[in-house]
Amino acid sequence: MSTQRTEARMPVLLVRKRAGVVGETQRTCHLVPVPDDDRTPVALTAYCGELIHRGEAELLDQPSGMPCVGCLFRVPSPRGEGLPEDW
Repeated sequence: MSTQRTEARMPVLLVRKRAGVVGETQRTCHLVPVPDDDRTPVALTAYCGELIHRGEAELLDQPSGMPCVGCLFRVPSPRGEGLPEDW
């Protein structure tokens, strides 16, 4: 299983629903927390709340297409990391 890490220490999966499962405009790149165990789950839940069932999506090595805005707003910031002072 390929994972993408945010700039610090928080592993996330980049997942997009497959063509034909949803329309092209709904094929956004979701952020999904890496499951805690090594078993392949029946479904994943993106940070935005989108339920993604096994076989419905493709796992991405890098961001592709439009990002899911809901996931971007809800993904936790990496532990111990605050905003830079000049933010």
